[in-house]
Amino acid sequence: MRNIRTEPNIKNRIVATIIDYGIYLTFWIIYVYSFGLPNEEGGYTVSGMKTLPLFASWFLYFPVVESIGGQTLGHRMAGIKVIDKTGNSVGFFQSLKRRAFDPIDLFVFFGLVGYLTVKNSEMHQRVGDIVAGTIVVGGELVTCQHCGERLTLSPEDKIRGRFNCPSCNDENQQHL
Repeated sequence: MRNIRTEPNIKNRIVATIIDYGIYLTFWIIYVYSFGLPNEEGGYTVSGMKTLPLFASWFLYFPVVESIGGQTLGHRMAGIKVIDKTGNSVGFFQSLKRRAFDPIDLFVFFGLVGYLTVKNSEMHQRVGDIVAGTIVVGGELVTCQHCGERLTLSPEDKIRGRFNCPSCNDENQQHL
């Protein structure tokens, strides 16, 4: 069993979260305006069975997509990936547990809970990651041992524990 060292990668995580919840919120707004009924406040409301697609889309986009490839679109664009602590892919229930804590990690005090746990936990996990036994990798800055080039690791390089430098084409072993 190999434990993978992580870094906080706060910027990448914030970018991924903004992209992912931006996509989800956009879908939510379009859906409510398309299928909702006007309400007394001047907006639109969906109720009853019409609310099911809103919740189903959350399950499809976050836990299902994340468990298939370890990345949502936001994670992919930010160069990060969710894995278990030994480098294996996350399963659906791990992802579901992780995402069930999004309200606490991301929305309580504007993400302060998630920020503080990522910055201060040993493996840089937010509360959802701790509960689910997952970590986020990718985006770590490293220096090539041969030519000194500064590089950003892909999630796959971090999981493998080695990378090829694009400048000198030599293989580097990471200090895990």
